[in-house]
Amino acid sequence: MARIAFPPGWSSDRIQALTPEDFSQVPEEERKALWAAVRKSPFSSEYEKINELNVALLKANERPSTPPTYVPTGWTVDQARGFDLNLVTKLSEEEHRLWIAGKTADDVRRVQKRNQLKHNQLPSSAPSYIPAGWTAEQTICPSFELLSQLSKQDLTIFMQARNEANQSSPAAPQRANIAPSPLVQTLQRAGFSPWGFVIVRTCYHSENRWKQFQEKLEAMCDRQLDEETGDGLNKIQETLEFKMIEDPRLQDVSAEEARRHFYIAKAMGGVAAGLDLSVLLIADEGAVDSILDDGADDSGAPYITAVDVKESSEPGSYPGHFKVAVGSLLCELYPKLSTGLSP
Repeated sequence: MARIAFPPGWSSDRIQALTPEDFSQVPEEERKALWAAVRKSPFSSEYEKINELNVALLKANERPSTPPTYVPTGWTVDQARGFDLNLVTKLSEEEHRLWIAGKTADDVRRVQKRNQLKHNQLPSSAPSYIPAGWTAEQTICPSFELLSQLSKQDLTIFMQARNEANQSSPAAPQRANIAPSPLVQTLQRAGFSPWGFVIVRTCYHSENRWKQFQEKLEAMCDRQLDEETGDGLNKIQETLEFKMIEDPRLQDVSAEEARRHFYIAKAMGGVAAGLDLSVLLIADEGAVDSILDDGADDSGAPYITAVDVKESSEPGSYPGHFKVAVGSLLCELYPKLSTGLSP
């Protein structure tokens, strides 16, 4: 194995002696240089150490998240924040309507917060559909009180119109001296609305490994975005979402069954426009192991399984699913999918 070319002043012993507190005091540029050096040796102890420190730093910098606007009776806050299909399907008609209203209000709140960070701008233009008795201004930043008064049908129409308005919002002006990467260009055109992938979890053997998988996937994605260029990188990082569909009954289900649950979630209003792509992702046992073990499979790189949301028109010629390297998930695959290109 080739020796790691550490930045000046750094050695293997110094890296191994680092605590999360020590690492947080290292200048950001120096941390990036360290990662650039060790990432070329993914099976080394130095790589594992720096990766652990990056994950710890990300967790330490996380702010306590705001509780969901609406928590159905008997649910925990974490359950209301996520998307558990088994729980959602058990809601009464009235609880389901209020749950959708709460999800929409939470999305409005996130967009408001994101836009307040820059010039205190409103999140988007008014949607094409304005519910009876509402003003155009109320459609831009509706409260839960307003949303909860809509019927389920009107609420669904409003959500669709609002997603379309967010997608067509004018992009922020870019700095002339920095060429935006393909991903940044894609999200600039979309007005920096929520973006990402829907993930169907099909591996339920260990909650501890699942938590580690989520943390490591997040850290890998953050490192990808650090490589991007152009205006609005902070917004891009803030609006990245992985919509998880979880239900223990989905253990080891087929791609066809995962596809069916994707469409159920979409019909329930659980898939934002920026996540409504031509593929969904499956976190199966192989993908979880690959990411946690830094690509110990034959491909040599951490991967996750992608599934076409539409069934293949030529049975037998293409299975309708494929492995995608996590390192190309955001910066290469997403721009292609969001512009309608084949993966």
